Amino acid sequence: MMSNEHSMSLAGRIRAIARRAFPNARPLDTLELDASVRSAWAQIAAAAGVDAWGLAKGIANELGLQVATDLGKSDAFAAQLVPEKLASEHLVLPLAVDGARLVVAAACPFPGGGLSRVQFVANRKLEVRVAPPDAIDEAIVSAYARVAEQQGGAIGTMRWSDEGEPFAGGDVEQSAIVRLSRSLLLEAIETRASDLHLQPFAGGGIARSRVDGILRRVAIFPAPVLKAVTRFFKAQGGMDPTNDRMAQDGRMSLVIGRADYDLRLSVLPASRGERLVIRILDQGRVHQLSGSGLSKAATLTLRRLLGRTSGLLLLTGPTGSGKTSTLYSMLAEINSVGVSIITVENPVEYRIAGISQVEVNPKAGLTFASSLRSILRQDPDVVLIGEIRDAETAEIAMQAALTGHLVLSTLHTNDAVTAVPRLIDLGVHPSVVADAVAAVLAQRLLRRLCEACRKPVGGELLLEERLFQQLSGELPRFRAAGCEACHGTGYLGRFPVCEIVEMTPELAVVVAREHGDLGKLREAASGPLASLAIAAMNRVISGDTTAGEAARVIGQHFWTDIGRQFSRAVPAGTLAALQTVEREQSGIGVVHFESDPAERQVVGEALVASGVRVHGTGEIDTLRRILETQDDVVLLILDLDAGTGQDNVELLKRMRVAIAWARLPMLVIVPEGDTRLHKLLEGHGVADYLVKPVTPQEIVDRARAVLAR
Repeated sequence: MMSNEHSMSLAGRIRAIARRAFPNARPLDTLELDASVRSAWAQIAAAAGVDAWGLAKGIANELGLQVATDLGKSDAFAAQLVPEKLASEHLVLPLAVDGARLVVAAACPFPGGGLSRVQFVANRKLEVRVAPPDAIDEAIVSAYARVAEQQGGAIGTMRWSDEGEPFAGGDVEQSAIVRLSRSLLLEAIETRASDLHLQPFAGGGIARSRVDGILRRVAIFPAPVLKAVTRFFKAQGGMDPTNDRMAQDGRMSLVIGRADYDLRLSVLPASRGERLVIRILDQGRVHQLSGSGLSKAATLTLRRLLGRTSGLLLLTGPTGSGKTSTLYSMLAEINSVGVSIITVENPVEYRIAGISQVEVNPKAGLTFASSLRSILRQDPDVVLIGEIRDAETAEIAMQAALTGHLVLSTLHTNDAVTAVPRLIDLGVHPSVVADAVAAVLAQRLLRRLCEACRKPVGGELLLEERLFQQLSGELPRFRAAGCEACHGTGYLGRFPVCEIVEMTPELAVVVAREHGDLGKLREAASGPLASLAIAAMNRVISGDTTAGEAARVIGQHFWTDIGRQFSRAVPAGTLAALQTVEREQSGIGVVHFESDPAERQVVGEALVASGVRVHGTGEIDTLRRILETQDDVVLLILDLDAGTGQDNVELLKRMRVAIAWARLPMLVIVPEGDTRLHKLLEGHGVADYLVKPVTPQEIVDRARAVLAR
């Protein structure tokens, strides 16, 4: 990267040119410029009263140059003459090769702006045009992604025109990678996703978003596209897009209308490419206990605990269980002018007005422990520690809790009671744990039933519903269905369930004397809010979720804990039967489109016998819904039957949206002699298809062959 001093001189020269180009723009005379050329461009444009392209035009006119208006059409050969790192460093985009000259777009189109280095490396004279730095940045990503695509092979996707016909052969538009990357992010945000995953999959790449704790497929694309999209996000997130051999972390901000999002990026090299995960944090989210979804009893208990002036309040649970959101809701509950609150986090996820938030930086020596020592000298009333993960942090947290501070933190344990032996394992003396810890809260997030489509439980009960009734004596109120609002899942949104164990005098004695006996700890910790399973059971009875969802999140001990609560044993073999049902609902899935119900049944039975799950349908709308909601699907079998009286060409055109969206491997079965259909398929690049008559076993064998590729 350019040094600050060099960047400032470049920014100053841009301002000097802008002064000549816009002599009436008086604010330019007193403008204090940032060190970054990108920021300086924005500042100078605003002071001159023009947008970025208006400033580019003014600079170009003053220097006798042209404005680069065709950034999206840069030539791949030209890009290969200049390394991507050099282009990004100096904000110079190779556009085209014109004889012995290289046409480039530059944000600093004058000597000293890096053009001499570019000219030396490219070994060509430069024809310089002017463009804003942000536009060049974006175009550089597209241009070098294009180079990677060409080096990795053609993009083998099926593309359709608005009329349903295949596009003519040719190259993919160069801005396609940028548009795809943006659309993936926007789709994730629109569906309330917490994370966006991009990873190698089946010889290509797959994009998945985590919505309500469940990963769902968004798109499948070829390996070169995955690499190009990953490079784009790495560049935007401040990482080195050319380094694919080491793990990297980055961050970026995204503003959509009035909504502000922070994006945390993590890249990890995998065996067939890089795996990228983007955590999406909505900075406009309002944190408050009353709207957190906690039960009334849990909310009242937390409010009482937050009224303390000292002690340690611990939140436990696995990653993704909502601990951070609950912590912020607790802070919002006590945040006021009269309370001094300081947090130390890694990283700071949500920015809260009125609270001092410190982000640890181990590389700079700013660890949790070192930060806490300084924080305690800042006279705080409340201290939030993102996580207690080592002995030193645990010791300082305990000291703070014992010396008049209310301390909030998280700990990775399975339930509330096991927080005690975990702290002792970190080196905290049992008597200190008994004195310092005020309460421990263990939390999980359950999916909420979609109110638009949930159905009352009735008729023949599901196995999980029968077991729930046998153990609790109550019948679940609703079961999941599926509609457009919830994308066919039956659930929309999540809410927390928790167990809260307070450090009562009885429990403190057990912690100090018999902390190694978990059985005695659990017995001493018993109380109305001391069981996750019972908290989840109550939400099933109230109709907020299902028993199956509670067991999925909490684990199989959900059933045994309920049975223990009511002194009822789980029937022999029932848990094994439930696990069998779960296995049958997982695994490889195949969509079989066949309009003839009888033939669909015969072929479906053969596919099931081969060990796959089959989603069969003869309706296009149902096909689209299956592809959008069933994440297990890895193959699409299209049986276009001439005996239905339908025009198969028109039918295939009507299916184009669902097919193009899924981008799955396809096995097409066509009637003999339908030359028009054969020609259409070959126009789409589908040269491998079965021609009827075929047997169910032949379909199974060909499906295996397609998946084996």
